[in-house]
Amino acid sequence: MESRLSFGRWEAITLLLNTICVQIFIDFPRVMAEEGATAGWLLVLYNSAIVFFIFSFILKLFLKFEGKDLLDISEEIGGNVLRVIVGFFIIIYFAFILSMVLREFGEGMQVIAFPESPLNFIIMLFLVGIIAGAYFGLESIARFHVLAVPIIIIGLLIILLSVTQYYNFSNLFPVMGTGSYNIFINGFHRISTFSALIILFIITPFLKTHKDLKAVGFTTIGMAAVLLTVTTIIYLVVIPYPVAVESFIPIYQVARLIDIPRIFERIESVFIVIWTGSILLYLSVAFYFLVYTFQKTFKLTYYRPLIIPFAILVFNFSLLPDNYLSTVHLEAKYFSNFAWILAFGMTIILLGVGNIMKNKRQKGTGESD
Repeated sequence: MESRLSFGRWEAITLLLNTICVQIFIDFPRVMAEEGATAGWLLVLYNSAIVFFIFSFILKLFLKFEGKDLLDISEEIGGNVLRVIVGFFIIIYFAFILSMVLREFGEGMQVIAFPESPLNFIIMLFLVGIIAGAYFGLESIARFHVLAVPIIIIGLLIILLSVTQYYNFSNLFPVMGTGSYNIFINGFHRISTFSALIILFIITPFLKTHKDLKAVGFTTIGMAAVLLTVTTIIYLVVIPYPVAVESFIPIYQVARLIDIPRIFERIESVFIVIWTGSILLYLSVAFYFLVYTFQKTFKLTYYRPLIIPFAILVFNFSLLPDNYLSTVHLEAKYFSNFAWILAFGMTIILLGVGNIMKNKRQKGTGESD
């Protein structure tokens, strides 16, 4: 990442918004139905409120580290060793979720659009686009988000509003689904939905001020909460629980119900366009930060020579699961249970320790004076 690169607020917001909401086009509504039953939408609101509070706390801790990211802070606290440890965990995070999403996307594309094509060919085809995105750099990726994300959101809204004749709000009862304990206790780990905010804690040096960090974070969380909640509600009122937990690519199943006059009979093709666009943008961002984090962790001069080797690794990792269900199981078992610990837990610990050390240094300086 070039040292002179800086983000505008809207560029950062659209980039982060897509990295969080891309889950809508994979299996997020189905997962919420599985976790919360008829109260899946309430689980989204609950998780959003928790993340809003956590981010508020993180913002206060970041006050003394304006212009520094997690790797800078870890180096300040524990030197090169801690920087490498923190960088390693971030690299594992991006490598894992990138491989899983790439596999799920490839499987979905094979079923919907290319049933005769080999899975590895489909994955390789889209990996070319990801490599191109990483090669052109984060500035180009961010600018493309500014153009593409509003179109993706409009396309999603078209799909959700085109199935109004299937709305049945009685599907949302009982309001608490399988019970308050399942929502508020067992559902806590689902704050991993917002784990992509770790990207915000990596791009902090490229946001101009702490005020920009605050605006980008809160705006992203708010917009993502609205989109995730609305999508889950409409999915549940259209496809009732427990049928809702059996859908493959939930929003695609909703789009297939659309049948407005003859010319729009295949409007689910809109889904394929926005689905492909959203996931390719997400994969480009995740892959870029995978390579960038490795570069900064080991203080390498350039990141572009790393692109092809890492692309080969991601390609092979994506093919490790036996099938689609194995991929979903791996993601559910590991990502949802541990991603929040990395994104929020590690960030709070690093910033907390950093603040304590800074306070001690300031106190020591004051006493010596």
